[in-house]
Amino acid sequence: MRYYDISLNLSTDTVRWVVAPPLEVHERRRISRGDDANATALTVSVHAGTHVDAPFHFLPDGAGIDALPLDRFAGPALVHAVDADRYITEAHVNAIPFDGVRRVLFKTRNSQLLKRRDYTPDFVAFSVDAARALVARKVELVGLDYLSVAHADEQVPVHRAFLEHGVVLLEGIDLSEIVPGHYELLCFPLRLRGLDGAPCRAVLRDLSL
Repeated sequence: MRYYDISLNLSTDTVRWVVAPPLEVHERRRISRGDDANATALTVSVHAGTHVDAPFHFLPDGAGIDALPLDRFAGPALVHAVDADRYITEAHVNAIPFDGVRRVLFKTRNSQLLKRRDYTPDFVAFSVDAARALVARKVELVGLDYLSVAHADEQVPVHRAFLEHGVVLLEGIDLSEIVPGHYELLCFPLRLRGLDGAPCRAVLRDLSL
């Protein structure tokens, strides 16, 4: 059995969304300073690094991250590679061999952009039509290898196209070392009461081993 960690290694050097606050590490206690233990506090966006969006992120009456059903975050998933310049389109979606899969992770050129410290606006994102096509295919979870499923100027329509239909959005996954194919996905978010998202540890298990 082999596991692949597709989470970003979250630190002050991790790439962050263009308007996101920086992660701050507060070293409250350190043995090196004479304390009897190491203790650390964090100031961080709930959308930092690898994370899950809840409906409340873009829907005023949407469910918070703690209200989402746990079975959405574990189960069979398809990693699908898309050769796209700026958009994943409806045509890209229609070419996917779903075979009953309800979780799809999209591997694009974005996975290389995640290795850069600075935000890159020229990433691959979903078009609204692609989002609607995935909803029509009854997909329950969509993952993308950058910090958002939508470009900065299209956040509202694309997110709502997914979230209004209960599709879970897994953003900021690193698929650079993952061969497209079928896996088991585990990506449970932190149980943050009523909030619009949460960081998670996303892992793939190779079903062929």
